[in-house]
Amino acid sequence: MIRKIGLLMVFTAIHPLSGIAQGIADIATSLAESPAITADARFSVTLPQNDTDITYTIGFTSLPAADSDPLSACKYLIEWSYPTPSGTSEGFSAYFDGHHYRYRDQRLQEYHTEWDSVPFTFSGARGGIHTQAQFADLLPHFLGREILASLSDSTYVYCEPEMVTFDGRDAMKVKMRRVIGGETASERVYYFDPVTSLPLRIDTESNPGSITEQSILVDYNYTDPQTTPFTAMTEEALIDRYPEIFEKYRMSNFRIENLPGTTLPTFSLPTTGGDRFTHQRGEGLAAPAVIAFIDPAKGFNAELISSIREAVGMLPYQAQIIWAFPTNSRSDIEILTGESLPAGETAVTGAAALARDCGVAAYPVVVMADRNGVVKKVVLGFNKDLGDVVLQNMALIK
Repeated sequence: MIRKIGLLMVFTAIHPLSGIAQGIADIATSLAESPAITADARFSVTLPQNDTDITYTIGFTSLPAADSDPLSACKYLIEWSYPTPSGTSEGFSAYFDGHHYRYRDQRLQEYHTEWDSVPFTFSGARGGIHTQAQFADLLPHFLGREILASLSDSTYVYCEPEMVTFDGRDAMKVKMRRVIGGETASERVYYFDPVTSLPLRIDTESNPGSITEQSILVDYNYTDPQTTPFTAMTEEALIDRYPEIFEKYRMSNFRIENLPGTTLPTFSLPTTGGDRFTHQRGEGLAAPAVIAFIDPAKGFNAELISSIREAVGMLPYQAQIIWAFPTNSRSDIEILTGESLPAGETAVTGAAALARDCGVAAYPVVVMADRNGVVKKVVLGFNKDLGDVVLQNMALIK
Protein backbone atom coordinates (compact mmCIF):
# COMPACT_ATOMS: atom_id res chain seq x y z
CA MET A 1 0.00 0.00 0.00
CA ILE A 2 1.09 3.58 -0.54
CA ARG A 3 2.77 4.92 2.57
CA LYS A 4 3.01 8.57 3.57
CA ILE A 5 5.62 9.62 6.06
CA GLY A 6 3.85 12.89 6.78
CA LEU A 7 6.71 14.86 8.28
CA LEU A 8 5.09 17.68 10.24
CA MET A 9 8.05 19.64 11.51
CA VAL A 10 8.88 22.99 13.00
CA PHE A 11 12.36 23.88 11.80
CA THR A 12 14.84 26.35 13.17
CA ALA A 13 17.76 27.42 11.03
CA ILE A 14 21.02 26.54 12.72
CA HIS A 15 24.28 28.42 12.78
CA PRO A 16 27.33 26.18 12.15
CA LEU A 17 28.62 27.00 15.63
CA SER A 18 25.31 26.64 17.46
CA GLY A 19 24.62 24.00 20.08
CA ILE A 20 22.16 22.26 17.76
CA ALA A 21 24.75 22.01 15.01
CA GLN A 22 27.35 20.73 17.45
CA GLY A 23 25.02 18.00 18.69
CA ILE A 24 24.33 16.86 15.14
CA ALA A 25 28.02 17.11 14.27
CA ASP A 26 28.87 14.86 17.22
CA ILE A 27 26.46 12.20 15.93
CA ALA A 28 27.82 12.52 12.38
CA THR A 29 31.43 12.32 13.53
CA SER A 30 30.67 9.17 15.48
CA LEU A 31 29.08 7.68 12.35
CA ALA A 32 32.04 8.60 10.15
CA GLU A 33 34.37 6.88 12.62
CA SER A 34 32.25 3.76 13.09
CA PRO A 35 33.96 0.44 13.89
CA ALA A 36 33.29 -2.79 12.02
CA ILE A 37 29.57 -3.10 11.27
CA THR A 38 27.34 -5.85 9.92
CA ALA A 39 23.66 -5.13 9.30
CA ASP A 40 20.55 -5.95 7.33
CA ALA A 41 18.29 -3.20 6.09
CA ARG A 42 14.81 -2.98 4.59
CA PHE A 43 14.67 -0.23 1.97
CA SER A 44 11.13 0.64 0.81
CA VAL A 45 10.27 3.15 -1.91
CA THR A 46 6.77 4.60 -2.34
CA LEU A 47 5.77 6.36 -5.55
CA PRO A 48 2.36 8.05 -6.02
CA GLN A 49 1.76 6.24 -9.31
CA ASN A 50 2.39 2.78 -7.83
CA ASP A 51 -0.10 0.71 -5.86
CA THR A 52 2.63 -1.18 -4.02
CA ASP A 53 5.97 -0.27 -2.52
CA ILE A 54 9.26 -1.30 -4.08
CA THR A 55 11.15 -3.07 -1.31
CA TYR A 56 14.81 -4.03 -1.30
CA THR A 57 16.44 -6.36 1.19
CA ILE A 58 19.98 -5.18 1.86
CA GLY A 59 22.86 -6.72 3.75
CA PHE A 60 26.14 -4.94 4.33
CA THR A 61 29.45 -5.31 6.06
CA SER A 62 31.68 -2.28 6.50
CA LEU A 63 35.11 -2.05 8.09
CA PRO A 64 37.24 1.03 8.78
CA ALA A 65 39.59 1.63 5.87
CA ALA A 66 43.31 1.22 6.35
CA ASP A 67 45.22 4.34 7.37
CA SER A 68 47.11 4.05 4.09
CA ASP A 69 43.89 4.39 2.04
CA PRO A 70 43.10 8.09 1.44
CA LEU A 71 40.11 7.35 -0.80
CA SER A 72 37.52 6.06 1.63
CA ALA A 73 36.48 6.03 5.26
CA CYS A 74 35.59 2.35 5.00
CA LYS A 75 35.83 -0.82 2.98
CA TYR A 76 32.53 -2.55 2.38
CA LEU A 77 30.39 -5.23 0.81
CA ILE A 78 26.76 -4.35 0.02
CA GLU A 79 24.40 -7.10 -1.17
CA TRP A 80 20.83 -6.40 -2.24
CA SER A 81 17.80 -8.13 -3.70
CA TYR A 82 14.20 -7.32 -4.61
CA PRO A 83 11.32 -9.32 -6.09
CA THR A 84 10.27 -8.89 -9.71
CA PRO A 85 7.55 -10.61 -11.78
CA SER A 86 10.24 -12.79 -13.38
CA GLY A 87 12.00 -13.67 -10.12
CA THR A 88 14.36 -12.14 -7.59
CA SER A 89 16.85 -9.56 -8.86
CA GLU A 90 20.14 -9.47 -6.97
CA GLY A 91 23.35 -7.50 -7.02
CA PHE A 92 26.30 -6.33 -4.98
CA SER A 93 28.89 -3.59 -4.62
CA ALA A 94 32.24 -3.80 -2.88
CA TYR A 95 35.17 -1.52 -2.17
CA PHE A 96 38.52 -2.16 -0.50
CA ASP A 97 42.04 -0.77 -0.82
CA GLY A 98 41.50 1.09 -4.10
CA HIS A 99 39.40 -1.63 -5.76
CA HIS A 100 35.68 -1.26 -6.53
CA TYR A 101 33.29 -3.88 -7.91
CA ARG A 102 29.59 -3.63 -8.73
CA TYR A 103 27.25 -6.23 -10.20
CA ARG A 104 23.65 -6.04 -11.41
CA ASP A 105 21.62 -7.21 -14.41
CA GLN A 106 24.26 -9.73 -15.51
CA ARG A 107 26.93 -7.06 -15.72
CA LEU A 108 30.05 -6.94 -13.58
CA GLN A 109 32.00 -3.69 -13.49
CA GLU A 110 35.30 -3.19 -11.74
CA TYR A 111 37.54 -0.21 -11.10
CA HIS A 112 41.11 -0.26 -9.80
CA THR A 113 43.28 2.70 -8.89
CA GLU A 114 46.30 1.10 -10.54
CA TRP A 115 44.32 0.97 -13.79
CA ASP A 116 42.85 4.47 -13.54
CA SER A 117 42.65 6.62 -10.41
CA VAL A 118 40.33 9.25 -11.93
CA PRO A 119 37.00 7.48 -11.13
CA PHE A 120 37.98 7.42 -7.46
CA THR A 121 38.69 11.15 -7.36
CA PHE A 122 36.38 13.11 -5.09
CA SER A 123 34.25 15.56 -7.03
CA GLY A 124 32.34 17.93 -4.77
CA ALA A 125 29.77 16.27 -2.52
CA ARG A 126 29.37 13.23 -4.78
CA GLY A 127 32.74 11.72 -4.03
CA GLY A 128 34.38 8.97 -6.04
CA ILE A 129 32.82 6.07 -7.92
CA HIS A 130 33.00 3.85 -4.84
CA THR A 131 30.94 6.28 -2.73
CA GLN A 132 28.22 6.50 -5.41
CA ALA A 133 27.43 2.77 -5.55
CA GLN A 134 23.80 1.80 -4.99
CA PHE A 135 22.96 2.00 -1.26
CA ALA A 136 26.48 3.14 -0.32
CA ASP A 137 24.96 6.26 1.23
CA LEU A 138 23.28 4.02 3.82
CA LEU A 139 26.64 2.95 5.25
CA PRO A 140 27.23 4.71 8.59
CA HIS A 141 30.70 5.91 7.53
CA PHE A 142 29.38 7.66 4.42
CA LEU A 143 26.16 8.81 6.10
CA GLY A 144 28.21 10.57 8.76
CA ARG A 145 30.28 12.41 6.18
CA GLU A 146 27.14 13.39 4.28
CA ILE A 147 25.60 14.91 7.41
CA LEU A 148 28.82 16.73 8.30
CA ALA A 149 28.96 18.25 4.81
CA SER A 150 25.31 19.35 5.04
CA LEU A 151 26.00 21.36 8.21
CA SER A 152 28.01 23.84 6.16
CA ASP A 153 25.36 24.01 3.40
CA SER A 154 22.77 26.76 3.93
CA THR A 155 20.09 24.79 2.04
CA TYR A 156 19.88 22.31 4.94
CA VAL A 157 17.89 23.12 8.07
CA TYR A 158 17.90 20.91 11.18
CA CYS A 159 15.78 20.62 14.29
CA GLU A 160 17.37 20.10 17.66
CA PRO A 161 17.96 16.38 18.40
CA GLU A 162 15.47 14.92 20.87
CA MET A 163 15.25 11.70 22.85
CA VAL A 164 12.23 9.57 21.91
CA THR A 165 11.02 6.01 22.23
CA PHE A 166 11.33 4.16 18.94
CA ASP A 167 10.29 0.55 18.47
CA GLY A 168 10.33 0.06 22.22
CA ARG A 169 13.79 1.50 22.78
CA ASP A 170 15.42 4.86 23.38
CA ALA A 171 16.49 6.72 20.26
CA MET A 172 17.86 10.10 19.25
CA LYS A 173 15.53 11.73 16.72
CA VAL A 174 16.89 14.28 14.25
CA LYS A 175 14.76 16.11 11.66
CA MET A 176 16.13 17.73 8.53
CA ARG A 177 14.68 19.75 5.68
CA ARG A 178 16.41 20.91 2.52
CA VAL A 179 15.06 24.03 0.83
CA ILE A 180 16.23 25.03 -2.65
CA GLY A 181 14.91 28.14 -4.37
CA GLY A 182 12.23 28.56 -1.74
CA GLU A 183 10.85 25.05 -2.36
CA THR A 184 11.20 22.05 -0.09
CA ALA A 185 13.37 19.56 -1.95
CA SER A 186 13.41 16.91 0.76
CA GLU A 187 12.48 16.18 4.35
CA ARG A 188 14.13 13.53 6.48
CA VAL A 189 13.82 12.03 9.95
CA TYR A 190 16.70 10.05 11.45
CA TYR A 191 16.48 7.75 14.46
CA PHE A 192 19.90 7.04 15.97
CA ASP A 193 21.01 4.73 18.75
CA PRO A 194 21.84 7.13 21.62
CA VAL A 195 24.90 5.08 22.64
CA THR A 196 26.52 4.06 19.34
CA SER A 197 24.96 6.78 17.12
CA LEU A 198 24.24 4.07 14.52
CA PRO A 199 21.09 4.73 12.44
CA LEU A 200 18.03 2.70 13.39
CA ARG A 201 15.66 4.15 10.80
CA ILE A 202 15.66 6.88 8.16
CA ASP A 203 12.43 8.33 6.69
CA THR A 204 12.81 10.53 3.62
CA GLU A 205 10.36 12.43 1.43
CA SER A 206 11.73 13.91 -1.78
CA ASN A 207 9.85 16.69 -3.58
CA PRO A 208 6.91 16.49 -1.14
CA GLY A 209 3.56 17.53 -2.61
CA SER A 210 4.75 17.39 -6.23
CA ILE A 211 4.02 14.86 -8.96
CA THR A 212 7.57 13.56 -8.54
CA GLU A 213 7.11 12.95 -4.83
CA GLN A 214 8.93 9.90 -3.51
CA SER A 215 9.01 8.41 -0.03
CA ILE A 216 11.81 6.16 1.22
CA LEU A 217 11.91 4.26 4.49
CA VAL A 218 15.02 2.43 5.69
CA ASP A 219 15.02 0.15 8.74
CA TYR A 220 18.34 -1.19 10.08
CA ASN A 221 18.97 -4.38 12.03
CA TYR A 222 22.51 -4.92 13.34
CA THR A 223 24.28 -8.22 13.98
CA ASP A 224 27.60 -9.12 15.56
CA PRO A 225 30.41 -8.36 13.05
CA GLN A 226 32.25 -11.41 14.37
CA THR A 227 29.56 -13.66 12.87
CA THR A 228 29.68 -12.27 9.34
CA PRO A 229 30.99 -14.69 6.69
CA PHE A 230 32.74 -11.90 4.79
CA THR A 231 35.34 -9.87 6.64
CA ALA A 232 38.40 -10.70 4.51
CA MET A 233 38.02 -7.79 2.09
CA THR A 234 40.09 -9.10 -0.82
CA GLU A 235 39.45 -9.97 -4.45
CA GLU A 236 40.08 -13.63 -3.70
CA ALA A 237 37.38 -13.61 -1.01
CA LEU A 238 34.95 -11.84 -3.34
CA ILE A 239 35.57 -14.39 -6.10
CA ASP A 240 35.05 -17.20 -3.60
CA ARG A 241 31.72 -15.63 -2.63
CA TYR A 242 30.55 -15.10 -6.24
CA PRO A 243 32.44 -17.66 -8.37
CA GLU A 244 29.74 -17.95 -11.04
CA ILE A 245 29.38 -14.20 -11.50
CA PHE A 246 33.13 -13.67 -11.92
CA GLU A 247 33.36 -16.68 -14.23
CA LYS A 248 30.51 -15.57 -16.50
CA TYR A 249 30.50 -11.81 -16.43
CA ARG A 250 33.99 -10.57 -15.69
CA MET A 251 35.20 -8.66 -18.72
CA SER A 252 38.75 -9.78 -18.01
CA ASN A 253 38.01 -13.34 -16.88
CA PHE A 254 40.96 -15.07 -18.51
CA ARG A 255 42.04 -18.08 -16.45
CA ILE A 256 45.71 -18.77 -15.70
CA GLU A 257 45.25 -22.40 -16.80
CA ASN A 258 44.61 -21.15 -20.34
CA LEU A 259 47.76 -19.03 -20.56
CA PRO A 260 50.27 -21.58 -21.96
CA GLY A 261 50.35 -21.43 -25.76
CA THR A 262 49.12 -17.83 -25.87
CA THR A 263 51.16 -14.66 -26.36
CA LEU A 264 51.88 -12.32 -23.48
CA PRO A 265 49.39 -9.42 -23.28
CA THR A 266 50.33 -5.83 -24.00
CA PHE A 267 51.67 -3.91 -21.02
CA SER A 268 53.74 -0.86 -20.18
CA LEU A 269 54.84 -0.63 -16.56
CA PRO A 270 57.24 1.54 -14.55
CA THR A 271 60.42 -0.10 -13.31
CA THR A 272 62.25 0.42 -10.05
CA GLY A 273 65.05 1.88 -12.16
CA GLY A 274 62.89 4.85 -13.16
CA ASP A 275 62.05 3.94 -16.76
CA ARG A 276 59.30 1.76 -18.26
CA PHE A 277 59.16 -1.80 -19.54
CA THR A 278 56.86 -2.02 -22.55
CA HIS A 279 55.69 -5.05 -24.49
CA GLN A 280 53.17 -5.23 -27.33
CA ARG A 281 51.20 -8.43 -27.80
CA GLY A 282 52.58 -10.37 -30.76
CA GLU A 283 56.01 -8.77 -30.60
CA GLY A 284 59.10 -10.72 -29.62
CA LEU A 285 61.13 -10.39 -26.44
CA ALA A 286 64.80 -9.45 -26.21
CA ALA A 287 65.40 -12.88 -24.63
CA PRO A 288 63.32 -15.75 -23.26
CA ALA A 289 61.79 -14.58 -20.00
CA VAL A 290 60.83 -15.79 -16.57
CA ILE A 291 58.07 -13.49 -15.29
CA ALA A 292 57.45 -13.87 -11.57
CA PHE A 293 54.28 -12.29 -10.17
CA ILE A 294 55.05 -11.60 -6.52
CA ASP A 295 53.08 -9.92 -3.74
CA PRO A 296 55.46 -8.61 -1.05
CA ALA A 297 52.79 -9.31 1.58
CA LYS A 298 52.83 -13.05 0.86
CA GLY A 299 55.27 -15.65 2.17
CA PHE A 300 58.25 -17.51 0.64
CA ASN A 301 59.17 -14.58 -1.63
CA ALA A 302 62.86 -14.62 -0.72
CA GLU A 303 63.06 -18.36 -1.40
CA LEU A 304 61.22 -17.96 -4.71
CA ILE A 305 63.52 -15.19 -5.92
CA SER A 306 66.62 -17.13 -4.91
CA SER A 307 65.40 -20.29 -6.67
CA ILE A 308 64.65 -18.46 -9.92
CA ARG A 309 67.97 -16.59 -9.93
CA GLU A 310 69.91 -19.79 -9.34
CA ALA A 311 68.04 -21.65 -12.09
CA VAL A 312 68.42 -18.87 -14.68
CA GLY A 313 72.11 -18.59 -13.83
CA MET A 314 72.59 -22.26 -14.81
CA LEU A 315 71.01 -21.90 -18.28
CA PRO A 316 73.25 -22.30 -21.37
CA TYR A 317 72.02 -18.93 -22.70
CA GLN A 318 71.19 -15.48 -21.32
CA ALA A 319 67.54 -15.34 -20.25
CA GLN A 320 65.82 -12.39 -18.63
CA ILE A 321 63.88 -12.23 -15.38
CA ILE A 322 60.95 -9.86 -14.88
CA TRP A 323 59.86 -9.40 -11.28
CA ALA A 324 56.24 -8.19 -11.48
CA PHE A 325 54.85 -6.62 -8.30
CA PRO A 326 51.28 -5.38 -7.77
CA THR A 327 52.52 -2.74 -5.34
CA ASN A 328 53.99 0.64 -6.25
CA SER A 329 56.19 0.70 -3.15
CA ARG A 330 59.77 0.64 -4.35
CA SER A 331 61.08 0.13 -0.82
CA ASP A 332 58.95 -3.00 -0.32
CA ILE A 333 60.20 -4.38 -3.63
CA GLU A 334 63.87 -3.63 -3.00
CA ILE A 335 63.75 -5.44 0.34
CA LEU A 336 63.17 -8.58 -1.73
CA THR A 337 65.16 -7.95 -4.92
CA GLY A 338 67.92 -5.72 -3.59
CA GLU A 339 68.49 -2.09 -4.56
CA SER A 340 70.73 -2.95 -7.50
CA LEU A 341 69.43 -5.66 -9.83
CA PRO A 342 71.82 -8.06 -11.57
CA ALA A 343 72.16 -7.83 -15.36
CA GLY A 344 69.18 -9.32 -17.16
CA GLU A 345 66.71 -8.55 -14.37
CA THR A 346 63.91 -5.97 -14.32
CA ALA A 347 61.45 -5.20 -11.52
CA VAL A 348 58.16 -3.62 -12.61
CA THR A 349 55.65 -1.98 -10.27
CA GLY A 350 51.86 -1.63 -10.36
CA ALA A 351 51.54 -4.92 -12.24
CA ALA A 352 48.12 -5.91 -10.87
CA ALA A 353 46.43 -5.22 -14.22
CA LEU A 354 48.99 -7.36 -16.05
CA ALA A 355 48.44 -10.13 -13.50
CA ARG A 356 44.69 -10.03 -14.11
CA ASP A 357 45.17 -10.07 -17.89
CA CYS A 358 47.25 -13.21 -17.43
CA GLY A 359 44.58 -14.76 -15.21
CA VAL A 360 46.54 -14.56 -11.97
CA ALA A 361 44.11 -14.97 -9.07
CA ALA A 362 46.61 -15.59 -6.26
CA TYR A 363 50.32 -14.97 -5.73
CA PRO A 364 52.98 -16.08 -6.48
CA VAL A 365 52.85 -17.22 -10.12
CA VAL A 366 55.83 -17.89 -12.39
CA VAL A 367 55.36 -17.58 -16.16
CA MET A 368 57.96 -18.71 -18.70
CA ALA A 369 57.89 -17.36 -22.27
CA ASP A 370 60.06 -17.79 -25.36
CA ARG A 371 61.64 -15.10 -27.56
CA ASN A 372 58.37 -14.75 -29.50
CA GLY A 373 56.47 -13.84 -26.35
CA VAL A 374 54.61 -17.17 -26.33
CA VAL A 375 53.97 -18.60 -22.87
CA LYS A 376 55.41 -22.10 -22.52
CA LYS A 377 54.93 -22.90 -18.84
CA VAL A 378 53.07 -21.60 -15.79
CA VAL A 379 53.84 -22.53 -12.18
CA LEU A 380 51.35 -21.68 -9.45
CA GLY A 381 52.66 -21.03 -5.95
CA PHE A 382 56.05 -21.86 -4.47
CA ASN A 383 57.54 -25.24 -3.65
CA LYS A 384 61.05 -26.57 -3.05
CA ASP A 385 61.27 -27.92 -6.61
CA LEU A 386 60.60 -24.55 -8.28
CA GLY A 387 64.24 -24.04 -9.28
CA ASP A 388 64.40 -27.43 -11.01
CA VAL A 389 61.10 -26.77 -12.82
CA VAL A 390 62.33 -23.39 -14.08
CA LEU A 391 65.69 -24.82 -15.19
CA GLN A 392 64.15 -27.80 -17.01
CA ASN A 393 61.51 -25.78 -18.85
CA MET A 394 63.69 -22.78 -19.70
CA ALA A 395 66.41 -25.12 -21.03
CA LEU A 396 63.93 -26.32 -23.66
CA ILE A 397 63.06 -22.79 -24.78
CA LYS A 398 65.00 -21.39 -27.70
